[in-house]
Amino acid sequence: MTQMIGLLGPWLYPLAVVGLGLLVTIIRACMVISELTDRLPASGAPHHAVLAWGVLAAVVGLLGTVVGFGRVALGARAATGAERAELEAMLAVMWDGALVIVTPVTMGLWLFTTSLAVWLALQFWINRRLS
Repeated sequence: MTQMIGLLGPWLYPLAVVGLGLLVTIIRACMVISELTDRLPASGAPHHAVLAWGVLAAVVGLLGTVVGFGRVALGARAATGAERAELEAMLAVMWDGALVIVTPVTMGLWLFTTSLAVWLALQFWINRRLS
């Protein structure tokens, strides 16, 4: 777990903020839904914001992937015509870039999947409360 946190690098902070926003939104939506009686509040369905936070998490994760691809591309470009020792160092940089590609998008998609599952559960709960 600590290795994954280290691999997130600078993407840890935006993904943590999105995760915290998702958690707060889930709690808020649950509180609003628990008080529903016969119709949705005037502000609309409270659970749609949960899905929005999930989409934001996926986008932030994909941005991390783009940065990782940039690292790999820089390593590949620098590897042309290099000596063996330099090549090994560049391959290490490229491998770190590959890990940066995978880690933020994995975390972002995990948050998105969680938000989607919670959104569906809240939708069913709303349907039950209002029927």
